[in-house]
Amino acid sequence: MPRSELTIRESWKIKINRDKCQDVYFSGRRNNPDHPKLYRRAIPWSDSTKYLGVILDIRLTFKKHIDNNRQKVNAIKSILYPLIGRKSKLSLSNKLLLYKSLVRPVMSYASPVWGAAAKSLLTKLETAQNIIARQITNSPWFIRNRYIAKDLKLKSMKEYFKKLSTNFFNKIENINNPAIQEIPKYDPSHPRKKRRPRTLLIPD
Repeated sequence: MPRSELTIRESWKIKINRDKCQDVYFSGRRNNPDHPKLYRRAIPWSDSTKYLGVILDIRLTFKKHIDNNRQKVNAIKSILYPLIGRKSKLSLSNKLLLYKSLVRPVMSYASPVWGAAAKSLLTKLETAQNIIARQITNSPWFIRNRYIAKDLKLKSMKEYFKKLSTNFFNKIENINNPAIQEIPKYDPSHPRKKRRPRTLLIPD
């Protein structure tokens, strides 16, 4: 960290805990540059960090974030099982409401950022939704997932992420904020941009 920034923070009585600092070098390269230093002590590189609830890995694949989301969903599902499980006396509409209100927001948090992740990763969340849909409908094993989703009028996770991303990017286009307006534009259809967030806006 530049000395000038440290001086400013010290003048504001702000002390940075170097033991809690993390450095992540976002790059496809295998070799990292020299360790950055804070108070003359090197800060080791980390392969991921959490920022505003999103786990960012060095190659921005969002694998750790999606795996973490899946674990959260499993934990919430266990808590809600008496209400949304096969033996629950709640109506189907109330079970579906619980899923949409308490579970799906966890899976889709900040999805405009990571929703264009690899299909193999997003499939994990789709599978989680399918399992819950089977629970709340008490469907037998031979009923296909797509028929259950159709009866529930439940969008696939990809469709839901696309809806959230469309709303998000439409809103920021109309925000009169210089910092937001200065964000570089790019063509999401370009092959080298296929993992960028705006890729979700491309029509199927």
